[in-house]
Amino acid sequence: MKIIVVGGFLGSGKTTVLVRLGTYYSSIGKSVGIIVNEVGEIGIDGDVISQYGLETKEITSGCICCSLKVSLRATLLLMIENYKPDVIIIESTGVAYPGAIRDEIMLMNLPMEYDMAPLLTLFDGSRFKQILKEIKNFAAQQLAQAEVIAVSKADIVDPSMLPIIEAAVQQINPKAEIITLSSKKPESVAHLIDILERNDDIEARLAELKKVVANDGSLLMAGGQAKNTSIADSGVGSFAAEYMLNESCLTNLSDSDFEKIVRNLMARIRGDVLKISPGFIGHIKLFLENGPSLFKLSVTTSEEEPVYDFIPSANEISAPKPNLKILSAVTGVESAEVKNIVQTAVKDILKENDICFNVR
Repeated sequence: MKIIVVGGFLGSGKTTVLVRLGTYYSSIGKSVGIIVNEVGEIGIDGDVISQYGLETKEITSGCICCSLKVSLRATLLLMIENYKPDVIIIESTGVAYPGAIRDEIMLMNLPMEYDMAPLLTLFDGSRFKQILKEIKNFAAQQLAQAEVIAVSKADIVDPSMLPIIEAAVQQINPKAEIITLSSKKPESVAHLIDILERNDDIEARLAELKKVVANDGSLLMAGGQAKNTSIADSGVGSFAAEYMLNESCLTNLSDSDFEKIVRNLMARIRGDVLKISPGFIGHIKLFLENGPSLFKLSVTTSEEEPVYDFIPSANEISAPKPNLKILSAVTGVESAEVKNIVQTAVKDILKENDICFNVR
């Protein structure tokens, strides 16, 4: 069994990479299990991944590098027992330290043999300037333990900027292998897979880890001090919610109507966040499911326009009840204010469209 940990800040493209990796391994006959960690109480990325027919388990309400270590172990053991995957891919939340997740897994004494792929962290090249401005120290800590750093979204980055971004990232972590990645280019993904097929020296890494473990099993920093929680370090405020939509209110709505609803919701939430944090980065994600179809809208920075996507389900038979899921995780806004922004926007926009709903 191989375990792959994928990290990177909010909106860096982790879910897209997971889908590419999962569908590749499935295509060559390997069984794949995916574990997704969401910072909010509602799982969202797992829905998208499951649309591609991949087995997914979600860990919500915190960060698996900080407060959810027991949940991670339990989820790993359950997935191994029930599905016996050849490959397990773990997507950390965007406010996690992926190196800490890899280290915690290695200290779990899992009751089976496994290979650990090189630790992969994504760095969003399209938001290079915003990251350096808003979360430079946090991003540097995310990158510091990576063994492979993929400068993601390379297809939308000015080619003249790529060497500058690579050099900046290499300066943060001189030991890491730096690659550029565009999930839209098969050759780029193929190169990443070749790298991930290498295996860490688990025994050597484990010996080093045991030198910095406290009596309670937690990892320590140099000097014997406890590590800070990554969520606090990130300066991100977040809120996630799921709304169940009354089917009787949706019968006269077309696909274009649903698209308009999610676009209006995004415009409202984004606009209210901008009033408080004009230079925010993070990830605002809206997913509306109606029958087998998924209407998806996301934005990762104050300067970009929202990205819309329509994803037909791979499994129409088990289509979920109509629902709307929202995750807003942004810099410069307290979580309580993010919650107020989202709840008010949902109430107003759904009421305008005569859609009845319940909060799950």
